[in-house]
Amino acid sequence: MPGEIPGTNLKGHFNNLASENYLKDYSDKPKSKFAKRIAFYMCEMIALHPFFELNGRITRLFFDMIATYNGYEYIDYKNALKIEDGDNKFIKASIDCMTGDDNKMY
Repeated sequence: MPGEIPGTNLKGHFNNLASENYLKDYSDKPKSKFAKRIAFYMCEMIALHPFFELNGRITRLFFDMIATYNGYEYIDYKNALKIEDGDNKFIKASIDCMTGDDNKMY
């Protein structure tokens, strides 16, 4: 199917996000619940194709759009993009998404 990445369920993830009303239903819940849910979807999207060029930037842009759609400011990735113990924290968290370790995107 055009736009599909072989061996993935990209359409399923977007359908799930749509069924959650693009997280609009979290507007009456604590901000931390919204953040955990957006981190879940971010991790899922990264896991679909973790090594393509621009994947991290495009994923961050997409979820910035979800955040602003829900009335939040753009996500500040300044801390997440810092180098810690020789590794970029965002890339390390992305790798953890692939290995099933605790979601460090949140």
